[in-house]
Amino acid sequence: MTGLTVLMGLFTVVLFLFLFILRREIVIVAKERQLSKIMLICFALLIILAMVWIDDTLDNRVRGVISGFIFLSFALDSRGLAIDRIIIHPMNIKGVSYQEIDRIVLFQEKEGEPIKMNYFRRGIRGPLLKFKQPMAEIVVFLSEHLKEGTPIDILVDQDE
Repeated sequence: MTGLTVLMGLFTVVLFLFLFILRREIVIVAKERQLSKIMLICFALLIILAMVWIDDTLDNRVRGVISGFIFLSFALDSRGLAIDRIIIHPMNIKGVSYQEIDRIVLFQEKEGEPIKMNYFRRGIRGPLLKFKQPMAEIVVFLSEHLKEGTPIDILVDQDE
């Protein structure tokens, strides 16, 4: 095997270790995108199978399998609320610290549907996160971790 293949393999191992460690830090996990996960897994498996069957050299086969695992890493979509920050993307190491947040808005259309959470930092709206957990659990967690005086707006659609 060439040095590039070994380097790719080491990169993939470090990438998966980082993603698993990040996933363990999240206390309240955001709702995952099931359809995109299924499509990513199918695409990664297609790459792995194609490279194993089509290519005839061991080095290229190993590179194909590693490439498939790199695509598979996108299925480890870890977003949610950690102890000290909001993790909005699995590759965002720092996340958004609770001390930087100016305001939180929670919205639930109907009972039993996911809760949508948005935050504002320096007057700019952050990305939308959806949660399956009960509203009370999220509000208690945020009130304990946000800086003192940060408003939490709760919107509930009452149309029936």
